[in-house]
Amino acid sequence: MIRRTSSEQAHREDHALAIEYAESHGLQHEHSRRKLAHQWDFYPFGEGSFRRARNVVHGALHGRSTTAFEYFYFLLSDSVEDSGYQRDSANWFLVCVVDLDHPVPSLAAVRTAWFEWHDDELPGSIVPIDHDRWAKVFTLVGDDEEFARAVVTTENASRCVEAEVHAEWRFENDELLLWVWRGRVDNQLDTILDVARPLIEAAERYQRG
Repeated sequence: MIRRTSSEQAHREDHALAIEYAESHGLQHEHSRRKLAHQWDFYPFGEGSFRRARNVVHGALHGRSTTAFEYFYFLLSDSVEDSGYQRDSANWFLVCVVDLDHPVPSLAAVRTAWFEWHDDELPGSIVPIDHDRWAKVFTLVGDDEEFARAVVTTENASRCVEAEVHAEWRFENDELLLWVWRGRVDNQLDTILDVARPLIEAAERYQRG
């Protein structure tokens, strides 16, 4: 294990690893891109202060136009322990944005333990899914129940809960956004894209009845 002696050293190491990942996958890398920290108006965006998007990688992954970045922000209130997750002053997520072939209905899968962090910005109503492990971890919210069930099949629900990451995802217009709590580009982007692929395929196949 590499011992990190300072935040500056950790920053340099993360930066180098993200560049290495981008180069090995034929992606472009940017140190930061301010616009990404303010582009969306739902959780985890809009939280806290000093928001920034760093280690931005962009290009084609698995045949999909993909942008991923590490999103940081600071909470100015005291630390609190909430549902087993420490919401301290410094927070970050690995965010992955995958472009879709066409717009789809809004649909969000949020971790039930984080549900209250979303306030009232979730799209539509809760859609129950008949999958025991899924129901213990996630809450599905959408404005088209038929679309929700077409996307979160039994197989896709299993893939979501088996992934060893603390993630949520949301279809919005012609994008799928996924975010991983304290994730990094170099070590968790491939994992969440493996989860995303069948969700995207199901969403793009769906046709309203």
